[in-house]
Amino acid sequence: MAAKKNKKTEKIKEQIEPASSSLRTRKRVILSFPPSLVQTPVTYMLAKEYDIVSNILRAEIAPEESGKLVMEMDGLPENLDKAIERIKESGIEITEIARKVTFAMDKCIHCGACISVCLAGALKLDKDFHLEFIEPKCTVCEMCVTSCPVDVVNIDI
Repeated sequence: MAAKKNKKTEKIKEQIEPASSSLRTRKRVILSFPPSLVQTPVTYMLAKEYDIVSNILRAEIAPEESGKLVMEMDGLPENLDKAIERIKESGIEITEIARKVTFAMDKCIHCGACISVCLAGALKLDKDFHLEFIEPKCTVCEMCVTSCPVDVVNIDI
């Protein structure tokens, strides 16, 4: 039974991480939907037409209202560029996130103040109560910057 489950898991991983993964790149973007385009199946289109894997990091979308979607796109560079152009042409505003959060861990007092405001779950305390930053989960919302009492969180542009 366990061997069968492992085969299924490996098959799913192969589908998610194609053999050409070394050529693939990632981009984090924010999509801003006008009310008329909230129902647009963007992630389906990215996968079907451009072979792009989408990881939704945060979403605030309501039917018949505008919405925002923060996601990571993983694909071949030329496909990413084509997909971004297609999204722009459809009327959805797209902004690439070129910022990154960094921590001066040597100055961190591991108080956990930043953890309470991190809605993405990118910050946690390990078993020894030391701050751990899980960068792939970070949406660069900057909430941790203002919550840090010793100013160890920086946004790199």
